Amino acid sequence: MARYLLNTPVLTAFGLWRYRGPVSLSEARAFVAAGEYISAIGHAATAAYLQGILGQAVEFQRRAVSLEPGDVALVYQILERPSEGEVFDLQTIAAKRGVFGLLERVE
Repeated sequence: MARYLLNTPVLTAFGLWRYRGPVSLSEARAFVAAGEYISAIGHAATAAYLQGILGQAVEFQRRAVSLEPGDVALVYQILERPSEGEVFDLQTIAAKRGVFGLLERVE
């Protein structure tokens, strides 16, 4: 079972998925504190923001991931769509409403 950190809930393949949330900050912190995970946070400001609130290193990596059955991802989802061409900086992200969720590929 692989564990991921994502900044959007994305279904990477056909299959059966479960998306649970919202997940509390304490649950999110427990997820990253529990052990190894692969960061697929594709924006530097988002990685910096998550590192600050989660209290763990969050690597900035623009990478594609493909969840397999049994894999789980902690997702940080900003609840506001940016305007076309808008790039969020750290202060903007901190001011936006966001939620954590757990995305699991069941089969």
